Amino acid sequence: MFKNKTGLGSKNRKIKIVAVSILLVIAVLALAFISYWQYALMRVKDFTAIELSRLKEDNDLIRIRGADIHYVEKGSGDHTLILLHGIGGGAFTFRHNIETLADSGYRVFALDLKGFGFSEKVPDSDYSHTEQARIVLDFMEEKEIEEAAIAGHSMGGRIALICYDLDPEKFEKIILIDSAGLEESSPPFYSGLLTKPVVDIIYYNLFVRQDNFRDFLGSAFYDEDFVDEQVAGAYLEPFRIKDANIAYVSILKGNIPYDIEAVLSKVDIPVLIIWGKYDAWISLDNAYRFNSLISGSKLSIIDKAGHVPMEEQPEAVNEAMLDFLQ
Repeated sequence: MFKNKTGLGSKNRKIKIVAVSILLVIAVLALAFISYWQYALMRVKDFTAIELSRLKEDNDLIRIRGADIHYVEKGSGDHTLILLHGIGGGAFTFRHNIETLADSGYRVFALDLKGFGFSEKVPDSDYSHTEQARIVLDFMEEKEIEEAAIAGHSMGGRIALICYDLDPEKFEKIILIDSAGLEESSPPFYSGLLTKPVVDIIYYNLFVRQDNFRDFLGSAFYDEDFVDEQVAGAYLEPFRIKDANIAYVSILKGNIPYDIEAVLSKVDIPVLIIWGKYDAWISLDNAYRFNSLISGSKLSIIDKAGHVPMEEQPEAVNEAMLDFLQ
């Protein structure tokens, strides 16, 4: 009996030692995480210190659904074209397209969606694609646009399709450029982990550490050398605006599910699908899927282009868009 009690006591001591060791490791890791987060937060606060008013004092802003929305307007044609950018982008991504489209007889609007580009970064707000679509529809109401063609790149393509689903009478044609929408629609499994400390650390490593940002952005292009200092700087500037990092906590938490395939089955207006042949962000396979799911749609694959063909091969994209629109 005495030996059994001794053995039991020894076993309990070992369990306690293991438990204490685990707790100490957790405590050390937690302390290291908090210390790193505080350092990253300090750097992010210094980085995101630009007041929006300093950057776009003389540009077009319109108040919609609780946010100042920045947009670029060109042309005065009888037909209207609305351009929607992808995640992390803005009207800047269409800089090689706007003038050509406007000169060809279109009234062109390129929007910075809420939280992106030079639109207002509203903390703790709704940045779902459905909300962004409602902003586009309200923008059309404010601008008295009865009907328009709409072109969306990446995330903007998904938003364009939701716009159509919410109010199909508003749209006469749709252009999808390397569009999102056919990937998993439910929030990613890690979305619950995207708390402010985690997003601050991501923000620090991706944006504040600008070499990382340039490498990341370059992966969207067929020719990574396309991302020179001017291009990288233009993409980076909106991330330096005050509260941009706070807005991205909401943006990165995922999106509410939306059955895009069901929308595609109902589309009864002309659709053009444009895709960079070497897109490393959204597979070219998705272009063929969109084409098969949208009855009567046209597909244009752009050679020597990655995820942003309208930047790398603007002449080819402009030609495809104008052939489709006219």
